[in-house]
Amino acid sequence: MSEIRLVRRYNAFYQGWCLAFGEHHVSFQEERNINWLFGEERIGLAIASQLRKRIYRELLGQLEKPPVVVLGDSCVRINNLLYRLNDEAEEQHMRELKRFALTEKNLHMYLCSHFAYPPRTRIITFSRKRPLPIIYKEMLPLNLIIE
Repeated sequence: MSEIRLVRRYNAFYQGWCLAFGEHHVSFQEERNINWLFGEERIGLAIASQLRKRIYRELLGQLEKPPVVVLGDSCVRINNLLYRLNDEAEEQHMRELKRFALTEKNLHMYLCSHFAYPPRTRIITFSRKRPLPIIYKEMLPLNLIIE
């Protein structure tokens, strides 16, 4: 049985602006397409450059129709884009993201950055706290389906 959550989504008023992700522990491997960051009250996904544009466009593009994200056991679907998880570590991180999403009624998604990662790295952040309204404007929410 699937659970459906509404996730409030935000985009920066100015391109390139974003909050710092803050303190976290990370599951990082250079060859991975997705690196997972775990902080207090938030989980982040640092996307490799070859996927970044496609995923950002699906999640944050100015779409008239809100995106649909499906978190499966071994894959993620964002609208028509399918990403298969590569190993047991990614599958474990997906289980953590699912638990996180199911434990809170209000979820927010926006981009962050962190000085420890290469320039232009943006972290897709799922947070229990709303971002600063002086930096971010709210968009249509996304539908998050948790299988």
